[in-house]
Amino acid sequence: MASDSVAWFEFLLNPSLLESHLNQPNPESSAIGLIIQFIYNSIKRSDGGNSEVETMDVVTQESTKKKKALSVLALKTAAHLNFNLEIFEQKLPLHMQDALLVGLLQETLEEGSSPALHATLDTGPLLPHQLFSVALYHRYALRSLVQAKLPARPLKVSNVPIPGQQDPTQESREVQEGILGVLERGADVSVRILEQLLGAGQVRAPVMATFTCHSHQSTAVSHAWHRCTLVADEQFKCQIHYDLGAYHYLQERYEDAFSHFSEAHKLLSELGSQPEYCHVNETKLKGYYSSCASLCGRSTPLDQRSLYDRFLHSLANGYQDMVQVLSDDNVAFEIPSYLRKNLELDLQARPEKASQGFLLQVQTLNTIRNVLEGELWNSSYPIVLSQAGRPGVQFLIQALAAKLSKFNSSHMERIRMFLMTINLAGGLSEVLVPAISACPPLNTLFSRKELLAMWPQYEDHRASATKRALDASMTNPGNLNDIIWDLIHSYNPEVLKDAVMHYKNTTPPRPDIPKKEIPELNVKWEMPIPIYNTLMKLPQIPQRELIYIYIAKAVELTQAKSFQSALGLLEEANGHAGKLQARETVRLCKLLSWMMLMTKIQQCLYQLPCVDSCVMSELTSEARACLNAHSGRDGIAPWTGVNNWCVLLLVNAGEWNCLLGGISLPSHLYLLGLVKPLAATANALREKHTNKTVWYDLWDVVVGILANSTQHKRSSSGQSIAVERHHDSVIMSRFAFLDFLENLREPSCLSILISLLGHVLNILNQEPSSEVHIDHLPMWPPAINASVSMETVRDTLTWLVDHATRLYPTGTHTSAALCTSWHLSRADLAYMSDQHHNALAGYLTAIFVATDFLRNDNGVDQSVLTDSIIRRMIRCCMNLNCYTQAAILCQFLENVDYSTALRCLQERSSVDAMDAYYCCLWDVSLIEFIINMHQKRGELQRRDKALKMMGLLEVNSNNNDEIQREAAKVRKHQFLRSMAKQYL
Repeated sequence: MASDSVAWFEFLLNPSLLESHLNQPNPESSAIGLIIQFIYNSIKRSDGGNSEVETMDVVTQESTKKKKALSVLALKTAAHLNFNLEIFEQKLPLHMQDALLVGLLQETLEEGSSPALHATLDTGPLLPHQLFSVALYHRYALRSLVQAKLPARPLKVSNVPIPGQQDPTQESREVQEGILGVLERGADVSVRILEQLLGAGQVRAPVMATFTCHSHQSTAVSHAWHRCTLVADEQFKCQIHYDLGAYHYLQERYEDAFSHFSEAHKLLSELGSQPEYCHVNETKLKGYYSSCASLCGRSTPLDQRSLYDRFLHSLANGYQDMVQVLSDDNVAFEIPSYLRKNLELDLQARPEKASQGFLLQVQTLNTIRNVLEGELWNSSYPIVLSQAGRPGVQFLIQALAAKLSKFNSSHMERIRMFLMTINLAGGLSEVLVPAISACPPLNTLFSRKELLAMWPQYEDHRASATKRALDASMTNPGNLNDIIWDLIHSYNPEVLKDAVMHYKNTTPPRPDIPKKEIPELNVKWEMPIPIYNTLMKLPQIPQRELIYIYIAKAVELTQAKSFQSALGLLEEANGHAGKLQARETVRLCKLLSWMMLMTKIQQCLYQLPCVDSCVMSELTSEARACLNAHSGRDGIAPWTGVNNWCVLLLVNAGEWNCLLGGISLPSHLYLLGLVKPLAATANALREKHTNKTVWYDLWDVVVGILANSTQHKRSSSGQSIAVERHHDSVIMSRFAFLDFLENLREPSCLSILISLLGHVLNILNQEPSSEVHIDHLPMWPPAINASVSMETVRDTLTWLVDHATRLYPTGTHTSAALCTSWHLSRADLAYMSDQHHNALAGYLTAIFVATDFLRNDNGVDQSVLTDSIIRRMIRCCMNLNCYTQAAILCQFLENVDYSTALRCLQERSSVDAMDAYYCCLWDVSLIEFIINMHQKRGELQRRDKALKMMGLLEVNSNNNDEIQREAAKVRKHQFLRSMAKQYL
C-alpha cells in the first residue's frame, strides 16, 4: 500500500474523511476500490467460519451497526460516481452491484424495500428520491439480463491466492446464476415499473451529503433527503427509454424496442454536453435504432443511411448510385474491402449485369481505395486503364480530384506515387500527363521536372497549346483573361515569355478600363527588396517585366520546395539581365547570383542528410565567399537573408571554425548570437575539449530565448492582450528560434540542443520518476536563473526530438548511439505526457536502432534496456491493460519483479492474449505459477501449453549459465518482435 493511500476502515472511524478523499485528483484508494471493500466487509460472514461471501438468496435477519455503516459508506461513494451503472457493470461483480442497489432501496423505502415485494408496488405515492432508487434498481435488473446474453470473456470461477492477499471480487458461477435467475423472474415487474416511471413527476438523486453514517452510539439514523439533487426530466426519461429498448430488443419485441429507441433518440439532442445522470452511447443507440427500423419495416431515408447500408441497397437495386457510394467510401473507409472486391469479381464474371464502362469505374474506385489505405492494388489495372484510353484516364483523374481536398498529406503522397507508377504502362503518358496538368487540384502534387520526367514531350505540348491560345488572343482582345491566367499560373519560361509579349501588345476589351502593369497582376508576388529596388531603376521595357515575373515565380516555387524549377527561372532571369544595356546591369546580375546561391542552399538543407559531399563542399566554398563579400569595395553586398542562409549552411556542414573567426562575418546578423556559442560548443565536443565557459554561454542564450515567453495582461476594456516579454540578453524571439531549429540538420548540434532543453525540463520537472533521457549531462549548470515555462520547454523539446528522429530515424547517416538517445528522449516525453502507446513505440524503436534490428544485441541490456526503462515499459503496458506483456517484461529486469509479474498474470481486465506469449517465458518460477493458476481455474488447454514450455530442455534451471542466457536471448528477441508488430 502506498504511503499516501487510505485504508477502508479509516472511513468507518471517520466518515467525514470520505468526501475530501474522493475529491482528490487521483485518490488512492479509488472510488470503485472503496465500494468493493465496503460491500465485501459488510456482507462477509462473521460467524467464525471462513470469509466466503454470502449468497444473495440468504437474507440476514438482523444487520449489525458496522454492516449498516459500511453499506451507507458504499452508497455515499456511489453517489460520488452519480450512480453510473456503466461503471458498476465494468468494475463490480454482479453480487456487489446487487448488494449496493438493494442497500439503496433499504435506505430510501420504509416499506417495500425488498425487490421481491415490488410486484404490487404503486409508484404514485413515492417521493422524488424514492422514485430514483426504484428506477435505478430496475434499470440494473434489465441491464444485467442484457449483459448476461452478450458475448464476453469466460467467467473466471476462482482465483489463485497469493499468501496474505485475497480478491474481494471473486464470484462463483453459482452465485451469478442465482442472482440472474431472481432478476429474470422479476423482469416483467421491472418493465412495468419503469414504464410507470416514465410518467412520474420530479425525480431527485441522492448525493454524498444526503447520507448520514451510523456510529456505535446511534440507534436510529435519518438521512437528509432534502439535499438530493434534481435530475433533469430529459436525462431520466432518455436513460429509461434506452434500457427498456435494449431489453425488448433482447426479447425480440422489436416494435416495443423501436418505440423506446425512437423516444431516446429524440431526447438525446436535449441532454447537453455532459449529462450527469444519463449515459447513453450514441453509437449503440443509432445501431439499435437502425436495426429495429429495418426489422419493423420503417426504413430510414437513403441519404441518411450509412455507406454500408447504401452499398447493400445499391446491390439490391441494380447498382443504383454505386459509383457515388464507392467514391464517398474512399474518404470514410466504412465498407469492408472484401465486399468491394466481391462486387468487382461479380461484374467480371457477369459483365452483362451492368452498363458498359461500369466495371472500369468500380475497378478504378477500388484501386483508389487500396492506394489510400496503403494496400497492394491490382497490378493489371494499368493495362485495363490503357485499354480504356482517354475516357478511363479522365474518370480516374476526376475521381481523385473530387475528393483530394479531404485527404491528408500521406494520402496525397500515395496518390502521387500511384500516378507515377501507372504512368510507366505503355501508351498512358501522353493521355495521363496532360490530364494531370489540366486538373488544378492534382497538378499541385507534381513539379514541372516530374511531369517532364513522366512525359518528355510535356513541355512541347504545353508550349504549343499556350502559343495557340495566345495567338488566338491576339486577334481577340476578349481573351486577355487567358493571358493573365498564364502569367499567374504558369511556370514555364517560354510560356511566360510569350505571355508577357502578348500582354504588352494586347489592347484591353474596354478603353475606359486600362490594363494593369504586370507587377500589379498578383499582389502576392514578392522578391528580395534589394533586387526589387535595383529592378525598378531599369527602364520600363518588356525585358524588365519578364525578369520581374521570373524572379517572383522563382520565389513561389522556392516556398513550394520546388527548388530545381526555381533555379531554372532564376537562370533565365540572369540570362536576360546580362543582355540589358543599363548602368544597374552588373549589380542586378550580382544580386541574382546570390539569390541562386540562397536557393541552392535551401535545396541542400531541405535534402539533408541525403546530399552528395561534393555538392556540399562546393556550396560551402560559395557560402564563405558570399559572407566575405560584405566587406567588398564595389559597394554590392549580399542582403541579410542570403547571409543567414550561408551561416546556416556552414553550421550544418560542420564548418564551425569559419564561424568562430575563420572568416569575417557581418556584425548585424542576429543569428550569430546563437550560432557562435553553438558552433563553439560543437567544436569543443569534436575536439574533446572541456570548456565550461563556452557551454554556459550557450546555456544562457537558449534559456534567455525560452524565458522570452508571451504573457497576457488586461487592457482598460478588460480584454486579454498578448504581450511579448523581452530581456536584454535575448538575441531572438522564440518563433525565430523555432525557425532556426527547423533548418538545423547537423547531428552534433541537434544532440547538444536536445541535451540542453532536456536538462532544463528535468530541472523544472523535479520528478525523478519522469526524467527525460539526455546526453552530455555534465556540460550544463545545475540550476536555472531565469523564469521559464515548463510547457514551453516541453513543447520545444518535443518538436526538436521529432525533427531529429524524422531526419535520422536510424544510424544510416549518423551514429546509432545518437539516434538511440533521441528515440529514448522521445519515448520519455511521451511517458511524461501519459501517452503510453507512443512511449512504448519509442522505447522499442530505440532498442531496434541500437541493435540494428536485433542483429547485433551486444550490450543492449546495459545501454538501452536498463531497469528504469524496463519499468517504464511495464507501467505503459499496465496502463494499456496489456498485463501479460507487462509480466513478460518483468523477466527483463536484473532481479525479476515477481510481485508485479504475479499481479499482472492474475489481472481480470487484461486485453492481450495470455497464452500467446507463453513461448516468450524463460523464468521457471513464473511458468510454475502459471501452471498452478490454470490448474485451479480449470483452464486445461492453457495449462497444457504452459506445461509444454516447462518441458523444453533449454528452460531447465539446471543448465549452465551460457545455455540459460542464450535461451533468454532467443525469447527476448521473439517477444520484442511481437511487440514491434503491435506498436510500430
